[in-house]
Amino acid sequence: MSTTRGVVAVIRTDNPDYAYWLAKGFDSTKVSAIEITMTVPNALDIIHRLIDEGVRRVGGGTVRTIAQVEALAKMNASFAVSPHSDERIIKRAVELNLPVTPGTLTPSEIVQVLQWGATSAKVFPINSVGGLSYVKYILEPLPDVPLVVSGGVTPEEVQKYLDLGCVGVCMGGALWDEKVTSTGDIAKITEYANNALARM
Repeated sequence: MSTTRGVVAVIRTDNPDYAYWLAKGFDSTKVSAIEITMTVPNALDIIHRLIDEGVRRVGGGTVRTIAQVEALAKMNASFAVSPHSDERIIKRAVELNLPVTPGTLTPSEIVQVLQWGATSAKVFPINSVGGLSYVKYILEPLPDVPLVVSGGVTPEEVQKYLDLGCVGVCMGGALWDEKVTSTGDIAKITEYANNALARM
């Protein structure tokens, strides 16, 4: 994940068609990244297809193995995101020039993953540890740290996190509606997401 500031669209669904359609729809929005989690059935195949079709800034989330990192790098995915901090995964991603954002919680973990070469550090689950207040206190002594927040962020909080200095704010279900998505109409998926983003 790059350090371009903005909303990270996180796609976590049991329906692989939904994941594909959502990514295609999000590609025409202003989201800074499109993350398809490895919990989506056939996630790597979907990401590969999207990249082949020219979808930009798409990568993998919930990355937990070196094999997944290597697969993402081979297909020229834009990034890998993990829910945890694993030195092996981070360093392998760095070796392969794949931007990587591991999950962290404490200041020590945040600084450690950046020393290992992570592009940014994801604070997860942010809503369980104090939300905006927690980020404010983290960034006071560490103002140059590229933070991404994930886990329970509300649409009303997105701009507040960005104003505090976060480089990314993960959003999932707020960006899509199942009835709209189930139609497979990419234009309508884009329209729904754009309307949601405009309220953030």
